[in-house]
Amino acid sequence: MALVGHLYFDGALLRAARFIIPFFMKSVLLALLGLGASLAAEAQWVNQPIGFANPTSLAMHLEPVDANNVWVVNDNINAYVAPQLARTTDGGQTWTVRTLPLRTSQKEYVAGLSAVSPSLAWITTVPSDSVGSRILRTADGGQTWTVQGRGTTFPSADSYASFIHFFSALEGIVIGEPLSAGGSFEVYRTADGGLTWLPVALPATLLNENTSGLQPAVYGNSIWFLTDEGRVFRSTTRGQSWAVSALPLRVESTNIAFRDAQNGLVSVLDENATSHLLFRTTDGGQTWAQVPYIGPLHGLGLGAVPAATASGTAFYVSTGGDLGNGDQGSSYSEDNGQTWLPIESLTNHFSARFAGAAAGWSTGFVPTPTTLLGNGVNKLPLQTVITANRSAARAGWQLAPNPAADGRTALQAPRAFDAAAQVRVRDVAGRLVQQHLWAGTAPLPLDLSAQPAGLYVVEVAGPAGSTYQKVQVR
Repeated sequence: MALVGHLYFDGALLRAARFIIPFFMKSVLLALLGLGASLAAEAQWVNQPIGFANPTSLAMHLEPVDANNVWVVNDNINAYVAPQLARTTDGGQTWTVRTLPLRTSQKEYVAGLSAVSPSLAWITTVPSDSVGSRILRTADGGQTWTVQGRGTTFPSADSYASFIHFFSALEGIVIGEPLSAGGSFEVYRTADGGLTWLPVALPATLLNENTSGLQPAVYGNSIWFLTDEGRVFRSTTRGQSWAVSALPLRVESTNIAFRDAQNGLVSVLDENATSHLLFRTTDGGQTWAQVPYIGPLHGLGLGAVPAATASGTAFYVSTGGDLGNGDQGSSYSEDNGQTWLPIESLTNHFSARFAGAAAGWSTGFVPTPTTLLGNGVNKLPLQTVITANRSAARAGWQLAPNPAADGRTALQAPRAFDAAAQVRVRDVAGRLVQQHLWAGTAPLPLDLSAQPAGLYVVEVAGPAGSTYQKVQVR
């Protein structure tokens, strides 16, 4: 089933609509499952309330330009309320909310947002009453908006824009659904900031194929977007020419992210459990292979932080929410999706966007019996989590074997400690499983054979602080 329209509540299942909905956090993130007070004080999601007219509306679109400048557009899922624009220029300490020039009589909502600077951005809109989509541009931070492409883009009353993306202040594309079964996606491109738009031909769609409605992945001059038939459309020329490939399984994909021009991931949400599917490409999306990952991959959101902003290592972030499947939480991977390390396991997320490893934002939901409630956005300096998890390797001790096929492993140190260390083992929910004293003079056996299979975090706490490593119990 394609993700169409807005969010809606279907029994216990809350489903995301035509685009990735960034995510919020309602509680403080515990660093590496809440282990170690000194690290927990650093690695927190910090809630940043936004004063929308409808205070419980969800922040649907999230566009960080840099560590200080972020654009957000909200939406309401119960009844139509005109979306608003929120902006921050100080990293989220304060937010300015403005009204958007939408056709409220036709229940027009925002389908896509793209920002390239603190002042310059575009939105594309779709009315609930079918009278065509529009493109609007602002050059003054959202104070005023100009309609672009009138008469040349989305001329049909049945046109339905899915998303918009600008690579620079001049070059951008907008993509809409096919106007006929098996026809091409409705795509337009501009090279002059939106003053003029020209149609772009794409490979033919399959019968009744639509975009997934999710935010595209972009890296440099390349862009990729998903369809609801398990296919990936890609362009390496900023949207001038396109090719298409297929995943190994014909599935309705949930997310796509690329850490560079060649390496990308696609995830597929398991709505009933946490055994999500994951696919990887190493050739820019020409071919895809399924990934037999370990660790807590979450299924609602998938983002990437490029190496240039992550101290030399590119990584992915996955986010999830409890749709009756217990998938709330967030995690990250530094090895192309092979292994996922927990960030926290308490918060309901949709997706995340990062302006770099030091500054990322999320928005999400608080589920109630009948709806979802939004709560602004949250900010995380993710690099503090990465640094904390790497510190165990620098400390010199290690776990072996890892993974622990029978639940048995051992801590080993190259030399004795100056003072005995506390060893604590916790599960992904942060619950204490074992606790020991260790001098480092001999290996310390850890018997987790009685514990459920899954990911555990081992903390070694000494006078100088705590270090951590993960262990996979099979």
